[in-house]
Amino acid sequence: MISGCGDNIHQSGKVVFEDGSPVPCGDVCFINDTYQASGTILPDGTFTMGSTQAENGLKPGTYKVVISGSQKVVGEDPREKGAPLIEYLVEDKYTDPDRTPLNVEVKKRNTNLVFKVGKRKNT
Repeated sequence: MISGCGDNIHQSGKVVFEDGSPVPCGDVCFINDTYQASGTILPDGTFTMGSTQAENGLKPGTYKVVISGSQKVVGEDPREKGAPLIEYLVEDKYTDPDRTPLNVEVKKRNTNLVFKVGKRKNT
């Protein structure tokens, strides 16, 4: 093993709405004062932080969890001619590192994380 590579910890899990249905797309970010990592949310709501490479993953510690989700929908944004219409899926508080109520303690590999978020009410 290369020195230093063992410090990073892989995390994975699922992001669901409060009703249990999966968030179908977006990103999950783990953020603290010294480190951050992100993972893409797949259509079934699952995500993985890091990869199979030893240098990826997270450093041990406590992280704020920021979750975003949006998707293009049929139509045109009335505020900007020619721009696609975007539907935001996740309540705003989960997308802001200063307001998110979600935290995670990274101590060891975890593949069973579940984050529940509220649906954004699009107007």
